[in-house]
Amino acid sequence: MTRFVRTYSVELALVSALALAVLFFGYLAVGLFPRDAGEEDFAGSRALAAAGRQMAFGARTTATQSNLDMGAWLIEQLTSAGWDVVIQQFSAGEVVKGRNLIAIRSPAQPLGATAPAAFPVGILATHYDTRLAADSDPLPENQTSPAPGANNGASGVAVLLELARTLDVDESGHTLCLAFFDADANDGLPGWQGRLGSSHFARTVAQDVPRCAAPAFVVALDQVGGDNARFRQDANGDPALNAAIWAQAEALGFNDTFLPETAPATRNAHTPLQQNGVPGSLITDVGYTAGATLADTVDRLSEATLLRVGRTLEAWLERGAQFGER
Repeated sequence: MTRFVRTYSVELALVSALALAVLFFGYLAVGLFPRDAGEEDFAGSRALAAAGRQMAFGARTTATQSNLDMGAWLIEQLTSAGWDVVIQQFSAGEVVKGRNLIAIRSPAQPLGATAPAAFPVGILATHYDTRLAADSDPLPENQTSPAPGANNGASGVAVLLELARTLDVDESGHTLCLAFFDADANDGLPGWQGRLGSSHFARTVAQDVPRCAAPAFVVALDQVGGDNARFRQDANGDPALNAAIWAQAEALGFNDTFLPETAPATRNAHTPLQQNGVPGSLITDVGYTAGATLADTVDRLSEATLLRVGRTLEAWLERGAQFGER
């Protein structure tokens, strides 16, 4: 009887080990053979993890090694998800060099098409650099340190990166450009201008990134992951575009996060394109005050908030990104 029990135990252990091996290699296979975009919904948990991964690089101020390393990681993530990536280099001062990262994907060509189909262009934009100084920190001794950039930087990138994984571009009917701008976070600091990366992109998109030229709209994301965030429609935004996005949020039951109110006009990554006549909208929590402080850490981010922003944009885009009379 003892011999039987021992034999049975050995067999059970072998079966358990085999089952664990199957699960392990099945887990690996998810990365090796990713699902087609559109088969999964936006996951707030994955967006939060992407924000945490960015924070692990440290402060991502323009031209630092952390910025370059994080940018290389971002490029890898985007290309692995099936997006084409254009690296747009520019000068952010006499010696400082910045680089915008533009991920592009178009709907599949119709079967039997003899010429490439022309799709309207939509741009989702954020900045991936972090602020050079935490100049709004309440402690003077902290104000010259780099801001960590959890909500003011990592949250917008996290949402766009998760959308790159889940968004069904075919359903959108648009060529979509995910624009990650560099040198956009230092507005107001001595020796810096704000929105250097987004301004360079707006001036040169037709030449450098022709697939993203003449966009039908631009939606900017900044500070989109804070706990209990509240998003109000930017006063400078295109009214029809604002209304369409906020209506989509309401349809999903997120009207306690996307409030039917107007916020003061805010300059952000969409502003340079808006100044060129492109309809623009901004999703940002203007009530978040820790963005330029050392308190802008990952523990202030919310999986639920990231999910609500991502699901809203995902649903709106996959319904054709309609707004106004278009």
